Amino acid sequence: MKILLPIDGSEYSKKAALVALRIAKKHSAHIVLLHVIASSGQERKKWMEEGAEKLLQVYKESMINDGLDEGSLTTIIEGGDPADQIIETAEIKGVERIIMGTHGKTGLKKLAGSVTEKVLRNSKVLVLGVPPNYEI
Repeated sequence: MKILLPIDGSEYSKKAALVALRIAKKHSAHIVLLHVIASSGQERKKWMEEGAEKLLQVYKESMINDGLDEGSLTTIIEGGDPADQIIETAEIKGVERIIMGTHGKTGLKKLAGSVTEKVLRNSKVLVLGVPPNYEI
C-alpha cells in the first residue's frame, strides 16, 4: 500500500502524520510525504524551497525515529495549487490512500473551498480526513 501524506507544518498535518504512521507500520505501507509551495503570483524563491526541504526532513526523521523504515518514505516538493498538486501526485505515484488534516495552515475556516474539500471532491482514490479533535 502507498499513502500520500500532504503536509504544511500545521498541527492538523502533524495529527494526520501520526495517523499515516500508524497505518503504515501496521500494513507495511510506503508513505509519500508531499509539500506544495502554493503559487502566490510570484516565482518560487530559494528560501521557499529550503523551508520545504527542512519541513519534509523533520517529518521524515520523526517517522524513522518512530520505527518506520527509511526505505518506506519518499519526499516530494511541488509548486502550484495545493489541491490540484495533491490529486495529481496521488495519480502519478499510484497511491491507494491520501491522509490529510481536515484543516490546514489557514486554520478553522469553513470547510467549503478548502484544500481538503477540493481533494475530497476530485480525488480518484480514498481520502481520509483527520479532524482536529481526533485523539490518537
